[in-house]
Amino acid sequence: MFDTIHFKKPLACPSCGAEITSLQTKDFECVLTSYQIGSVLRGGCVHSGIIKETLWCDACNKAGRSPANSPVYLVVWHTVLAGVEQELAQAEARLCAVDRLDLIAWLDEAQLEADRWYRRYSKLHSDVTRWHEHLAHPPEAEPADDEGKRQQAFRRLFTLPDEILNAPDPLAAILAANQINAEEHGH
Repeated sequence: MFDTIHFKKPLACPSCGAEITSLQTKDFECVLTSYQIGSVLRGGCVHSGIIKETLWCDACNKAGRSPANSPVYLVVWHTVLAGVEQELAQAEARLCAVDRLDLIAWLDEAQLEADRWYRRYSKLHSDVTRWHEHLAHPPEAEPADDEGKRQQAFRRLFTLPDEILNAPDPLAAILAANQINAEEHGH
């Protein structure tokens, strides 16, 4: 099994110029983990240094050309992925340039990402819980008195929208609404 390293800024294939957004490696735990710059690398034999990998170009492969086996260098600083470079000299320079500000930026980014995932999970959990409550306690018939109407109006504030409740598959509608919400917020 491979681990995958995702690049924020795509690398260019030296043969065809296609953008490459990730690479797979067996240099770490090999448990299908995804990494990015700033990730702590688990299970690697290099704690600080440079690991030479091969950049795979899917565009070259699909075009029937032999994909260039161009080297790419993983910069590891105290078990943290500090960079991915296509030139050894750039990798060496990056390894020498890692500082505390990099660590703070990586920590901040990791915390922001964890917060985004928590908010997404909480929203999805809340929607599924409200759907379950709707199934367990369907709305009553239209109340006759004003107090009953106020209570029903108040309960509507905490129920799912009618588009979801009346959908042929409410769970699919909940998932779709949460996916759209995540895409709108860039997650």
